[in-house]
Amino acid sequence: MAPLIVPDARGKGRKITPDMVRQIVKAAKELKSKGRRIRLKSFTKQLTAEEDIVLSSKKMGEILIANGLYKPEIRRRRPGFYQALRQGIPNGLISVDGSEFTVWINQIPYKFNLELAVDVESYCHTGFSVSDSETSHEFIKVIEAHKASWGTPIGSVSDHGSANLSGESRAYLELNDIEALPAGPANPKGNGTVEGAFSEMKGVVGTINLETLSLRNLAKAVLEKVVSIYIAMRNRLARVGDKIAPGEAMKAQTPKEKRQALKERYKGRKQRNEDTDQEAKLGRLAWIIRNHGLDVDERSMKRAEKCVVTYDLNAINKSEEAFLKAIRRDQQRCTLPYFFGILNNIQNDLDTVQYENYCRERYYYQGMVDREREEQEKTKKITTVENLVAMLRNAILSHHRFIKDTCVRQAKRMAVDLKKQYHYAGALKKKILNELGNVKELGIDQRKEAVKIMELVLS
Repeated sequence: MAPLIVPDARGKGRKITPDMVRQIVKAAKELKSKGRRIRLKSFTKQLTAEEDIVLSSKKMGEILIANGLYKPEIRRRRPGFYQALRQGIPNGLISVDGSEFTVWINQIPYKFNLELAVDVESYCHTGFSVSDSETSHEFIKVIEAHKASWGTPIGSVSDHGSANLSGESRAYLELNDIEALPAGPANPKGNGTVEGAFSEMKGVVGTINLETLSLRNLAKAVLEKVVSIYIAMRNRLARVGDKIAPGEAMKAQTPKEKRQALKERYKGRKQRNEDTDQEAKLGRLAWIIRNHGLDVDERSMKRAEKCVVTYDLNAINKSEEAFLKAIRRDQQRCTLPYFFGILNNIQNDLDTVQYENYCRERYYYQGMVDREREEQEKTKKITTVENLVAMLRNAILSHHRFIKDTCVRQAKRMAVDLKKQYHYAGALKKKILNELGNVKELGIDQRKEAVKIMELVLS
């Protein structure tokens, strides 16, 4: 049997030309003139089959948006970007978080919080603690367990939980010279290492159901034992694509210079992620709550402060104006959720306009034609050796003194432009002589005269 080879154009870039945009716009207008709606995937497949235009649906959508034939839809969750956590050295960055486990004894559920620390680079499970709830004490206890086995890490990544970012936790991290790198709010992927570890652990451990009349401490002891066995076995097994097991990777020695360089990199990341307008955003939020007397509890206030800094300051200002107009019409709208609803809609509108402008700058047909015309004009204005030799030829073959002098002056101006393109005058002179040798209309005496003029214009 012969294998079936399916052509795949993924990863093969293709330049988008004005002619290509013109064909796409023409096909889209014909489709809309029939009263039909443009559906990107089917429209892209149609052009690929009929016009041999191979583009992704995203690029096709940007071209249609730029030419006013498709409406963009931007529904971006904020924050929409998170950095990959995988680093270059073991024991550089650890991921810490807690998850709930349930142990059933005599059909009675006992719930515990398992706090776990995982090394981001090696995926080594380095410490854990079982307790009734997730607290700062458990967070510190897990890092202490990590330090006891592997030494002090460079940084710690966690979510925005109150236990991980409390004053006690921050003071402990600062005292031990550990950089705190919290992941973005409502962004579990930002702390994906330990989240993935919990997913694997729960898949392996499964449901713990004991039929005995033991006390609660028995349930805790069983859970601790199961987790200990899992961590010990997991650290002996290398992940797919890794050559050594996590436990062996953690024992590798890393030069102090490399650790210090990574520490500076973490500090730089924190500085880049700092929002210069954060204080202004928090100030606007506090003013709205205070000025309108909004009833906000402590938990809602913390959530609002975490969310408002992810929006643009311009969107917050516009939302405040819209909020004032809304509460004048109906005082029942004077709530914090209503304000954030307005803010979310305005931010989406701003993002949509920004995306439309981006598409229009890149793929608007008339703009592409104008840019192409400008590039062609610039290309024509560039002086070449062939143009200079042609001007010297006209000066030699001309029988009129006026035309000859004009050609020589023009050749001098062209020589000034050519000198800017070449680093060495000898290379330019050699290329001009080679090009003069290809001119068949000139005799020996005329070639000598052309060489003299060339020396004159290049001097």
